[in-house]
Amino acid sequence: MSTPVSSVLLLGADYYGTLAAARCFGRRGVRVVVADDHRRARTLFSKYVAERLLHPPLQEPDALVQWLVEWGTDHPGTLLYPPNDHFAWLFALYRDRLSQVFAMLSPAEDVVYKLLDKYFLHQLCSSSQVGIKVPVTLIGSDQLTGTTSLAPIGFPVLLKPRTQVFLQGGTKGILVHDASELSVALERYRREVSYHAVLTSRHPDVMQPMIQQYFPSAETNIVSLSGFMSPTGELVTRAATKVLQRPRKVGIGLCFEGREPSVELTEKIGALCRTAGYVGAFEAEFITHGDDHLMIDFNPRFYSQMGFDIARGVSIPMLVLWSATNRHEELAAEMAHAQAWRGTGKEAYCHKTMFDLVLALQRASGRMRPQEVRAWKSWFSSREGSMVDAVRDSADPLPAAVDTAAWLRHFASHPRSFVRNFVLNR
Repeated sequence: MSTPVSSVLLLGADYYGTLAAARCFGRRGVRVVVADDHRRARTLFSKYVAERLLHPPLQEPDALVQWLVEWGTDHPGTLLYPPNDHFAWLFALYRDRLSQVFAMLSPAEDVVYKLLDKYFLHQLCSSSQVGIKVPVTLIGSDQLTGTTSLAPIGFPVLLKPRTQVFLQGGTKGILVHDASELSVALERYRREVSYHAVLTSRHPDVMQPMIQQYFPSAETNIVSLSGFMSPTGELVTRAATKVLQRPRKVGIGLCFEGREPSVELTEKIGALCRTAGYVGAFEAEFITHGDDHLMIDFNPRFYSQMGFDIARGVSIPMLVLWSATNRHEELAAEMAHAQAWRGTGKEAYCHKTMFDLVLALQRASGRMRPQEVRAWKSWFSSREGSMVDAVRDSADPLPAAVDTAAWLRHFASHPRSFVRNFVLNR
């Protein structure tokens, strides 16, 4: 029997995926409640949000889960779905308690963790049932100081955390060019990377760094395959290429171009989801290296550029809602609409505020030549009619202003990080 749901509770209000979900739900007539642990989070200012709440901080997970249970008890049947890795794992860990009061589409904790910890993800990808290629990767011990054990990889390498789940401090990755830099990089990793005890008490091996083969093509040639795996095993996907990120060697995507999904990769993602036992929204990232696509990440949740896929006919939030509430007819109609969509080939996605900032600062610092800056501006202009922005929306303008203010506060609070990422491109 289907369960009627007229509202959704969204957390992680500073994430662009949360903002995309709020706008999608609101436009489809679903009542949107947003909660965060501070009052200036971006999505809280969307006109599609009917109610704004404060919850205990993520760093107090027991208190946060208790708050959710109490709120869900007072509002039974509200949809709850994760916007980031922390909540994806936490919701799965406490699925039994949360699902008693919320409508949910959450696999078990072991399923979610194996997809979020890249060591286990690589094992899944390399299995005979899946067959997805991955970069050559080692798990480094705390005693690693030499280079003998890195012979299977060779320099340069990346030092990366195994997962972003409850990562309290750290980095997306540290690029190590040669053996002379390894000890310093490892020391920086040990100094900067730490995890909350809620994770390390269950997965103590997570502190070991990943040492991964580095590909220069990762700067400009990362393919994203995203979409939704339904409870009945039907898959819908969209593809995009990350063409600009910050910092440019290892960083967060600023610009994406739409692509036709690879049939082979789509089939393998389907095999990965079925082998892992995963259903729901996802985003997978691949490095293109020659003719190979090497998976580097899988996000089992709402994701940053989800608004791009919504604009391309895949209403991920509604697919989650229909699945979580057993609305089979609505789910089938939504999936059929998504499968029927056809693009023009000009679709693109950009965080325009950050795009302009990166171009201006890296030209001023000499990290971008003037002709390169002009080429990027021309790229944007040629796609302006088909461009989806991470936060700007003429029908819902306030989150963009809040976004700009948030970045200004961040730059003022973290000047060294700002110079390293935006000026020096490190």
